Amino acid sequence: MDWSNMQFNQDTVELLLITIKKYGWIDLPSYGTSMFPYIKKGNVCRFVAFDEMNVKKGDILLYHTNTGQLIAHRLLSVLKQDNNQKQFVLKGDTNLCSDEPINQNQIIGKLITIQTTKRKKYANKFHAIVWSNIILSFPFLSKLLRYSLSLEFYYKNRSGASS
Repeated sequence: MDWSNMQFNQDTVELLLITIKKYGWIDLPSYGTSMFPYIKKGNVCRFVAFDEMNVKKGDILLYHTNTGQLIAHRLLSVLKQDNNQKQFVLKGDTNLCSDEPINQNQIIGKLITIQTTKRKKYANKFHAIVWSNIILSFPFLSKLLRYSLSLEFYYKNRSGASS
């Protein structure tokens, strides 16, 4: 899930961090398909403050890139550098490759809920944990999900062109 068409400056990132600190959470509408089908475009995602002690492989973290993009992707691993700094490796469920490793200061928050049009999904509930384990254990699923999205896009545009 990314907001790659929008650029966020450091002031905007600071505003997001202040909002989380003040209210305990922030709600952001999803945009993009990198976390499909777990998160769909238009779902409202709730993030809480990032706490290194309470994050684990498979959690979805909201972060900002050095180029000003805001992205929420799944945590794959934590790399320890020689200088005792940590870098976090994340990946979208439908992306074929992981993102560039990020530093802890780029992380804004951790996903706790997703509000769809029909219900609220909790990131710590059984179905979310199972999905996380499946997507992490079987990387080829990303390719299948990507293919499924491309077919959906193809048929939507094909039917739209004929009307």
